Amino acid sequence: MKTEDLIDALAAGLEPARPARPNAALLAGAGLAAVTAVALLLGVRPDLTQALQAPTPWLKGLYTAALTTSAIWLATRLGRPGVDARPAALALISVVAVAALWGAVEMSLTPPDARMAGWLGQTWTICGRNIVLVSAFAAPLVFLSTRRLAPTRPTAAGLALGVATGGIAATAYGLLHCGEATAAFVATWYTLGVAAAGLIGAVIGRFTLRW
Repeated sequence: MKTEDLIDALAAGLEPARPARPNAALLAGAGLAAVTAVALLLGVRPDLTQALQAPTPWLKGLYTAALTTSAIWLATRLGRPGVDARPAALALISVVAVAALWGAVEMSLTPPDARMAGWLGQTWTICGRNIVLVSAFAAPLVFLSTRRLAPTRPTAAGLALGVATGGIAATAYGLLHCGEATAAFVATWYTLGVAAAGLIGAVIGRFTLRW
């Protein structure tokens, strides 16, 4: 048999493989882990039912969920060799930029003597720390969810997964525990907490995502 005939015979009936994706069940488990961590370590706000009737918690959740989604998209593209990750990176940057603009507009409309209080709130010193704390419980499942991927840039992929982990943690924290209500607070201190989780993820990814 000629080499060409052998190749044709081996290739007969083959179909393109579906691109690898993060495991949705493990990502859902990460969300559950974050909710559990908030409830057990920080506590659920006593006025939760009433608070969720207002738009503020949901707007915070929309921002942090958008961070999570775009970061997972970025990690997925980084985990497929040869795929351009720039569209996902641009989406992630755009989400942060919109939140920053939202906060800046809000501050410009706030009386000068109330701006600092609106920006710092009551919990600016612990917000980022709490997000990182909660993200530690979600991180193992987030990283495991991408074990089918093959990132060629493990540090960048780890950064994206860390941001996704921070976004999951910030969503649970913002909906269940945190009572801060200003866009400027969320755009600053939530973002810094998620970014810190991303940096930790970059360090972890450098060593755990190598192949």
